[in-house]
Parts: sequence; C-alpha cells; structure tokens
Amino acid sequence: MNTEKLYLPIKRELLEFYVFWVAILVFKYLLMIAQVGLSRVYFRVPLNEEDGKVLKAAVRAHEAVDRNRRAHLNDLENIPFFIIISFLYLLTDPSVGSTKLIIRIYVLSRILYTFAYTVLKSVIRVPIFEVGMFINGYLTIKVISHFS
Repeated sequence: MNTEKLYLPIKRELLEFYVFWVAILVFKYLLMIAQVGLSRVYFRVPLNEEDGKVLKAAVRAHEAVDRNRRAHLNDLENIPFFIIISFLYLLTDPSVGSTKLIIRIYVLSRILYTFAYTVLKSVIRVPIFEVGMFINGYLTIKVISHFS
C-alpha cells in the first residue's frame, strides 16, 4: 500500500477562503431545505399522502411552496458544480485577489438569485443567474486550459 502523501499546490490563504465560502453555500443549502419544509407546513401543502394525514390536508400545488422548491432545486443543479470546479481552479495557482473576488461574487449571486426568485418574484433573477453561470464557465475554461 502506497502511503506517500499527495501535495496539492494550493495557497493556504486561498484554501481557507474557499473552505469558508463553500461552508456558507452549504449553510444556504440547509436553509433552503428548512425553507421548503416549513413552507409546506405553513401553507399545509404535504408532499405525499402520509404527510397529508399528519397535516390534515390534501396533496396539492402551492405557488409559494413550489417557488421555494424550485429555488432549492436550482441550488442543487448549480452549487455542486461550482464547489468542484472552483476547487480545481485553486490547483491552477491563481492570483489571490481575483480568486477571492470570483468566489465572493458567485456566493453573492446565489444568495441574490434565491431572494429574487422567492421573495421579489422578479425577472432580475435571470441576469443574477447568468453571473453565476458565467463564473462557472470561466473557471471551467481556465482549468481545462491550464491542465491541457
């Protein structure tokens, strides 16, 4: 069994920064899970028949619950990709300042997207979403070009 340690050339400052902001994204995930569950209880919108018996309500659709659920689904479709590609980006020895800016903007865009979609119910969410997609695309291209 090979017990040789692998050295990853990541600046400690960037790794600590990355870990902190990824933890913020994970916390946002957890809040969205709670938000969906609480909105189901508040609006008495059970997910299935057995939950309906507890809530004494029929399974049905509800706009507020569905918005929360779709916002959470959007997080599930986008945040894991960012977590992976941004870690790989750290392996390219990027500049500290620009990397911190990119990560902050992405996290902020995810928070603002959720707020715009669930609270404001505004189309402003589209350009906010595009900011996050642009960042994911940029990071992906940088990683591919660095390791090709």
